[in-house]
Amino acid sequence: MISHIYKPKRKNKAGKAVAARLYRGRYRLDGDFAVTDIALGTGDKQVAERKLADIVNEKEREKAGLLAPQKERLAAKKKLRDHLEDYVAELRSLGRTKKHYRLVCYRITRLLEEAGWTYPQDVDADSFGYWRNRQREAAPKTLNEYLNAMLSLLHWMERQGRIQGNPLKFVKKADLRGKQQKRRAFTPEEFARLLAVSGKNRIAYLTAAYTGLRLGEIEQLVWADLHLEAEPPYLLARASTTKNRKEALIPLHPRLAEELKAYRKDGAEEEEAVFSLTIHPERPLYRDMAKAGIEKLDALGRKLDFHSLRYTFATTLAVNGTSQRVAQELMRHSDPMLTAKIYTDVSQLPIADAVNRLPWIADGSCAQIDSQSLGFDGHLGSRTGMSEGACDKLQNIDEEGDSPPKSQSVASCQLVEVAGVEPASLELLRKASTCLSSFLISLDQPRRNRAARTSPPAGEVRPGRNRQPP
Repeated sequence: MISHIYKPKRKNKAGKAVAARLYRGRYRLDGDFAVTDIALGTGDKQVAERKLADIVNEKEREKAGLLAPQKERLAAKKKLRDHLEDYVAELRSLGRTKKHYRLVCYRITRLLEEAGWTYPQDVDADSFGYWRNRQREAAPKTLNEYLNAMLSLLHWMERQGRIQGNPLKFVKKADLRGKQQKRRAFTPEEFARLLAVSGKNRIAYLTAAYTGLRLGEIEQLVWADLHLEAEPPYLLARASTTKNRKEALIPLHPRLAEELKAYRKDGAEEEEAVFSLTIHPERPLYRDMAKAGIEKLDALGRKLDFHSLRYTFATTLAVNGTSQRVAQELMRHSDPMLTAKIYTDVSQLPIADAVNRLPWIADGSCAQIDSQSLGFDGHLGSRTGMSEGACDKLQNIDEEGDSPPKSQSVASCQLVEVAGVEPASLELLRKASTCLSSFLISLDQPRRNRAARTSPPAGEVRPGRNRQPP
């Protein structure tokens, strides 16, 4: 170990070395590679030696684990509210939205007051469990959001070296399975009734339902983002307003572009907000829904809110036959399963119509014939869909072991007229299946005949065969 004090020297104008007035110290602990140089702030040699000895002693105890680091000890004397202010300031500098850090600040402040946490050492898993058990009316998702907010603060303090470890690290979250309230999309009839009574909010609902924009993105939309005169018209979602922080070009429906042109006031500035929404935009929507006679919850417990307009956009795309890849791009999702399983309201898809469009196969389609009678080395041939006459003909062939000449079998096959790549009718498909089966049997019959001619009679031993080894 190295530990000593000294007065740094420098040369004056005359070139003479002059010692400084205050002492500095240098030390290196066992196992360290770098020498630490610190200012002692005193001109007294004994005081400087004592200060350096105390510093070295403290560092050795920290290294041995007998004492917490100095930064952690100073942070322990600081109130959690002060740590929260530093954390929120960093969230602002990182570009988090105002809504995000306001919610984080509100949830943590409430938790500190109700759980009785003042200093970092007051936070523990037991006190959080007691607080959570008292929240009888809160939903499990809400409780998890409070836990996530506090965890984010504690993780930040741990990274900054203000606490040694996160005391809530192993707290389990509330189980959400079967308890989360699901959303649904507006039906076309409901959306039409909503537009009829919405008044000035009508254009905002149309924009959300025909672009899939989120509420925060609609709130930050300005006229400069709308390119209504372009061909085709489109909307620019700036990276600073989108959830994934990526810029996106969203095409506009021609009718929506006309509505937006008529909605824009004369003399509106390019940087002016398109929609002047209230602080709580859900409330005007609920009032309009009540006027239109639309319930917030349906029989299955699914709710309708402003974000349901984004669900309506995804569901409308699916109902109108939009491919899943195109719908994913319009919804700006990174995972196609999110578009298909979460945002698409399955109850509005034409599932019953898809079943009703299936062709009806009449009874007696010889589906019960044994498929093993073709005898193709383990490969089975399908006879489903043949006419009754064709089935009887194939059964006679199998029983008698004979087949018509190949030329006759091929000549009996007629060309099947097709429309595109599918058979023109079910009858033509049956004819094609009968023709193919007859042709395959005719190909296999010569092999059976050769096998029958080359097989010796019972009891006969041909020369060169069936010999026993010497």
